[in-house]
Amino acid sequence: MMISINKAFYLCVFSMFSLAFVKGQNKVPFGVVKAEEGYAMVRVPKDNYRKIVDKIRMRRGDVFVYVKPAPGETEWIWIKYPEKSEVEKPFVRYDSLNKEGMVNKERIAFIDQLPQYTPSKSKNGRSLIFTDNNNPKIPAAQRSKVIIDIYPSNASYRKQEKDASGKILTIDKIKPWGIGNELPEGMTEIKSIRVQQPGRGSVFVREAIKNMFQPTMDFNNIGVTSIDDDHIFLYMINGSGENRYTTFWTIKEGRVISQIIYKSPE
Repeated sequence: MMISINKAFYLCVFSMFSLAFVKGQNKVPFGVVKAEEGYAMVRVPKDNYRKIVDKIRMRRGDVFVYVKPAPGETEWIWIKYPEKSEVEKPFVRYDSLNKEGMVNKERIAFIDQLPQYTPSKSKNGRSLIFTDNNNPKIPAAQRSKVIIDIYPSNASYRKQEKDASGKILTIDKIKPWGIGNELPEGMTEIKSIRVQQPGRGSVFVREAIKNMFQPTMDFNNIGVTSIDDDHIFLYMINGSGENRYTTFWTIKEGRVISQIIYKSPE
């Protein structure tokens, strides 16, 4: 079951975005474990930052949100990350970050500092195409791609649940993103996300794109990066004003495995 995001979490995320411009972070405050050994240890202190009570192993490719430099430390940063279920699932959407601690800077990378895929648009303007052109020796037809299809929404025909103030709580029993009390005229949504890689490929499961309204078409607010062919990351800043939200997908071995999503008002 997804955990509701409360007002305090919104304020926390807003603060994170302000801090995310530190040390070269330009777009989103996400980081990823890049350690060649395959893991990084998150230290969880108690009472003060030097008294360690727990160590949590994060795997290569695991994602977190950068919060701030760890107080009194030069080689460590403070992060937040979602608590994973003990039972591994094919896909999970997180809308809260309820774990935190500090991790060594040498074992991580910021998402928007990783090698970027090259963006382009389809001829009909409805699809955003991201191609891995980082290795020119690979033939163009064999390069990895991530394709986001964006079309007019049919949400007005779906079942809605509203609160007393008229705010739309759910559409088809799932929380919507990018809208408020009304469905905007000409509203769009993500219809599909496709991954194309030599020898593998997939279409995102429906749960990973459900009710993602008003997706951006601006390449300044979307990007695809990777640490290797097995770990690809897609981020988008969608919506506008008080309905703006940030979403981030992790693609492992050609398939989406997780999504972090939260409201990030302008």
